[in-house]
Amino acid sequence: MDIAEVCRKMKIQQITGPFENEARAVVLKGLEERFGFINPSYNPDLKDILSCYSREKTMFFVCVFNKEVIATGAVSYEALGVGRIERMSVLKKYRRGGIAKMMLQHLESWAQQQGYEKVVLETNKSWTNAIEFYKKQHYEIYLNEGERIHFSKHLV
Repeated sequence: MDIAEVCRKMKIQQITGPFENEARAVVLKGLEERFGFINPSYNPDLKDILSCYSREKTMFFVCVFNKEVIATGAVSYEALGVGRIERMSVLKKYRRGGIAKMMLQHLESWAQQQGYEKVVLETNKSWTNAIEFYKKQHYEIYLNEGERIHFSKHLV
């Protein structure tokens, strides 16, 4: 597989009904790879992605290649002027080719269009590759609370 070709041909779009099950599977697969198990009670937003991410200034996006969801990401309302980036996940075979960076840039752009001046996100302390990824994208740690590390980035 040529990842450069994937990046050229993929499309990031707002989630629609036909992609909901695939998007849920991508997120859960990523969580299972990280934790070794899935506890559905930790992920109530994934039960009904379309309604959970249909609130004002909130959106769930999918990255589609060859009619398959290969990555996900979402922005939700955190506070006045602040959006939360969440549900970032890329299928394992598509990682390390720039897809996460493209998704993150898309989420940041959308957040800025919604009037967000800053975005925040969190990841697990043990996920060192995710931490390094966000640092490379100019996110700064603002809280380290043991298991989780919180990042922020000013958009304007």
